[in-house]
Amino acid sequence: MSAQKDCEFLVKRARELVSEDPCAAKAWLITARTLYPADFNIQYEMYIIERNAERTASAGRLLYDMFINFPDQPIVWREISVITLLDVVTGLVPPNQEPTKTPEDQARVKTKARKGNDLRLLPCTSKAVLPFCLQLMLACFKLRAFTDSRDDLALGHVVVLLQHEWPQGEMLFLKAVDKICQQGSFQYENFFNYVTNIDMLEEFAYLRTPEGGRIQLELLPNQGMLIKHHTVTRGITKGVKEDFRLAMERQVSRCGENLFSVLHRFCINEKIIIIQSLP
Repeated sequence: MSAQKDCEFLVKRARELVSEDPCAAKAWLITARTLYPADFNIQYEMYIIERNAERTASAGRLLYDMFINFPDQPIVWREISVITLLDVVTGLVPPNQEPTKTPEDQARVKTKARKGNDLRLLPCTSKAVLPFCLQLMLACFKLRAFTDSRDDLALGHVVVLLQHEWPQGEMLFLKAVDKICQQGSFQYENFFNYVTNIDMLEEFAYLRTPEGGRIQLELLPNQGMLIKHHTVTRGITKGVKEDFRLAMERQVSRCGENLFSVLHRFCINEKIIIIQSLP
């Protein structure tokens, strides 16, 4: 049996089991994906099962994975377009960026006036789709970041993602700061790679001060190693403190950097760690 026929058989078997034994169906697809990780149909079938079962977090993770690994698949863009059609997600369309319409499209709109709210189809471009992906990831990471257990990685991802559409997420950011204060420390070594929001930078700089609680922040790459190479006085690392100050000053100079580009780099460069840390 060829590899293609093997894949088709595994997918077909999973479909047959979905209604009577969802766990068995999922097991068949996990096995199929392990054997054929580059097969799009297997991953799409996994997404459909999770979507139909209304398991939003896992469906979102699978859709994001397909978006990254199979960007040329029309079905992926169709799924994203269907989701972003709903007015519930208005605000995903960048300001003053309406889809280009042909004369035929404009005529059709004029002849088909609707009552109530109209639906909008987003163009299949990264500039239109990325905001949706950012909101989807934020929804997933919030589940882990604000539980009773500690998860600095998820909390750091939340801080990065909240820069989108700032200050809309300011209250959630302050909630994240409160959790950091309760913990007394926070470690996120990608902070200076992707956090350029001036309000956030000021808040984190304040946390290091006596008034801010002298919160122990490990935001520099390999900071644990740096501590071992600096002189420590009264429990405060002088060298690391100076490194932090200089890094913060450099970061302030990046506040004018294009946020879309920063967040796009975050999604691409941190793909593996993002997928691993999703709930």
